[in-house]
Amino acid sequence: MTNSCTAMKLSIYLTLCFVGGLISLAHSQPKPAAKTKTPVKSATAPVNRPDNRTRYAMKGEKMESRPSVGVLAKAIGHKLYLRWVPTMQSYWEFGYRDGYVVERVNVKTRQRVVINSNVMPKPAADWQPFIDRKDRNYSVLYAAIYEQPEFSGEAITQMNERIQLFHFALLGADMDFKAACMAGLGLIDSTAVQGERYQYVIGHKSAARYKLLSVVSSEVGLGDTNPMPAIRHFAGRAGDRVANLFAETASVRSTYNQYQIERSEDGEHFASISSLPFIVTNKLDTLTVSDTLDSDEITYQYRIRGLTLFQEVGPYSNNVRIKAKSTLPVPAFYSVNETTDKNKLEVQWLYKDSLSQYIDHYQLVGATEQGGPFAPISEIIPANQRMTYIKPLTPARGYTFFIKLITHLKKGDVMETLAYPVTLADDDPPVQPQGLTGKIERKGELGIVTLSWQPNPDTDLYGYFVNRRDKAGQRYYRVNNEFIKQTTLTDTIRLQQMQRYVFYTVKALDLLFKESVDSKALVLRIPDINPPTSPIIDSFTVTDKRIFLHWTRSHSEDVQKHILYRKKMPNANWEELLTITDTLTQAYTDSSVAEKSLYAYTVIAFDDSQNRSQPATPVVLETPFFTRNVDFSQFTSAVVDTTRQTIRLTWACNQTDKIDNFLIYRAMPDDELALVKKVEGDSREWIDYVEMLPNKPYRYVIRARMQEGYLSGWKETVIERKP
Repeated sequence: MTNSCTAMKLSIYLTLCFVGGLISLAHSQPKPAAKTKTPVKSATAPVNRPDNRTRYAMKGEKMESRPSVGVLAKAIGHKLYLRWVPTMQSYWEFGYRDGYVVERVNVKTRQRVVINSNVMPKPAADWQPFIDRKDRNYSVLYAAIYEQPEFSGEAITQMNERIQLFHFALLGADMDFKAACMAGLGLIDSTAVQGERYQYVIGHKSAARYKLLSVVSSEVGLGDTNPMPAIRHFAGRAGDRVANLFAETASVRSTYNQYQIERSEDGEHFASISSLPFIVTNKLDTLTVSDTLDSDEITYQYRIRGLTLFQEVGPYSNNVRIKAKSTLPVPAFYSVNETTDKNKLEVQWLYKDSLSQYIDHYQLVGATEQGGPFAPISEIIPANQRMTYIKPLTPARGYTFFIKLITHLKKGDVMETLAYPVTLADDDPPVQPQGLTGKIERKGELGIVTLSWQPNPDTDLYGYFVNRRDKAGQRYYRVNNEFIKQTTLTDTIRLQQMQRYVFYTVKALDLLFKESVDSKALVLRIPDINPPTSPIIDSFTVTDKRIFLHWTRSHSEDVQKHILYRKKMPNANWEELLTITDTLTQAYTDSSVAEKSLYAYTVIAFDDSQNRSQPATPVVLETPFFTRNVDFSQFTSAVVDTTRQTIRLTWACNQTDKIDNFLIYRAMPDDELALVKKVEGDSREWIDYVEMLPNKPYRYVIRARMQEGYLSGWKETVIERKP
C-alpha cells in the first residue's frame, strides 16, 4: 500500500466518524434464529495476520448471554446465500481476527457438514483494486480491519470511537454483499441439493475460548419463494423547482435495506438521481428525498425500487408525476360525508376564494388502492365550487377507497392532492365459510389433522378462526389463538384418547371484527390405535375325539371379529381355526384333534381398525386315546346271591388278542358310574360283593382296554333285586 492510499483511507474513516458524531445511524441486524447449547468449537489453525490491538471491554456486554452473530439465509437461483452480522463490537474484532466457522445441517437427515472452517477477511492485497477506485464500502471495511486508526487517548471516548467504527463497517457490508464476503461476513453455498432443507450454524472460530454462542439460521432450501414486493406507497409533491418525494418503507423493511430513486423527463428513459442508494435513518420507516427540478415546463416522472442485503433489485413502483409549480397552494380536503342516499357521498374541500381566478376547473379521481390507478369519478367542477357528490367505489379489500382532487389552472398546469382515504360504513358480517374438508394422518401416537376450506368472497375479510370440540355436545374452543389469512390449517390430536370422532368449524372475521356464523361442522373419525379388550376362555371339555371350548367375547364396542387359534404342541406356530364376525358365537367344538396329543388354544379380538387385542390366556388340553370298535358282545348273565350278598357277572368277548384288561364300572342307586374293578384280559366273570337293596336298580358297565392303550365301547346291564 502507498502512503497516499493510506492517507486517503484514513481521511475517509475520519470523515465518517465526524458524520457519525452528527447523526445517529440505526443499523438493523438480523434477529438470531435460535440458540445452540454447545458452542461451535474453534479450529486450531494459526492466523496469518497478526493483530496487536488492545481489547477493551464494552459496558454492559455479557458474551455468554446471546448468540455472537445474527444470520440471514436465502435461496437465490441455484445457490444459497448467507449473511451474518456480529452482535457486538467485541464479537466483530474476534471475527476478523480469528475467523468464523460455517456448518450446514440437513433438516431431514440431521447430517452436519462443515462448509468452511475458517471464513476470514481476504488478504490486504486483494482489496487494492477497490481502494484504487475509491469504493466507499470497501474502503471503510478495509480501514476497520487492516489499519490502526489513531483513537483518542481517553478510554471512554476511545470505546465510543471503536463502536462507531464497528457500526460504519457493518453499514459498508450491508450496502454491498460482495464487500461483506471480502470482509468475512458472507458466503455463497453452491453445493446445496434441490429438494433438501437446510439450517446453517454460524459461530466464531474462537467461540470456545471466549464462551461465545453460535447461531442457527431459519430453514432454507433451493426453490424457496423469493418475493420481491414493489414499494406501494410512493408519492411526491412539487414546490418551487423542488420535488419532495415520500416513500413508506415499513411494509418492505424486512426485504430491503436500501433504495434507488430514478427520474425521467419523457417517461421512458430513467436515470438514478444519486450515485449512491438511499437508506432510511428514522424510526418512522419513511424515506424522504428532495430533488431539484431543472425546468417548470417539464413533467418529471419518478419511480423507486428496493435493494436487498444481497443486492437483489426489486420491482419498480408506480410512476409519480411531478411538475415544478408556482407558489399556488394545493387545495385540501375538508370532509367526506354520507347522505341519505347510500349511493352518494358528499365531498368538500377548502381553498381561498381569492385564488379562484387562477383556476380553470376541478375534477375528482378515485382508486381502490392508495397507489392507483386513479380514474375520473366526477364531472368537471367549476372553479368557484367547493363541494360535489360522488358515487362510492367498491374497495378492493376492507372498507376504504381513495380519492384525489385535481386542480386545473388556467395557464395549463395541474395540481393534485395526495390520496385521501374514504372509509365506508359496514354493518354486515362476513358470509358463512363453505367447503370445510379435512383428513387425519397417523404419525406415531399423534394424529395430524389437515383442514382446508374455500376462501370467503368478502372484500373486508380480516382472517379466520378454526374451532374444535372433541365430543358431541361439548362447547367448541379455538384451535388458533391468532387469526389466519390462509384457508388451510394443521392441528394435532392425541390418538390414545378414548374418543372416536373430532369436530371442526371455521368462522370468518372482517376488519371491524364482526364474526360470521360457524361453517357446517366437519366430523372426522379419529384413527384407532387402542386395541380391544382381550377375550377370556372360561370353560372347556375334552371328550372322545372332540374338544369343546367356550369363551367370553371382548367387551369393546368396536370389535369386528374374533379369531380362534390352535397350536399342536410342541409346534411353535399357531394356526387360525375359526373366524367369528357375529356377536353371538362364543363356543366351538374342535373335531379335528388327534388322540393322545397336547393342544393349546387362544382367542384374539380385532376392532374395525384392525387393532389386535392381547391374546386370551391360552389353555393347554390333552386328548385321550380314542374309542375303538372291539368284537365285544355283552353281559351274558348276572346272578344275585342274596345269602352271600354277591352279584356274579359274566360276559362274552370274541376278540381274545390285544386285550390288556377289562374295566368294570358300577352305579349304586342314585349315584354316578364309578370304576370298581380292573380284571385280566382272559377273564370272563367277576363277583361283586355288595348288599343290594330291594327294588333298587344297580347299573354295571364294562369296557375293554387294548394293549395299545385305547378303550373299546361299553356294554351295560341293570340289575334289580326283587323282594
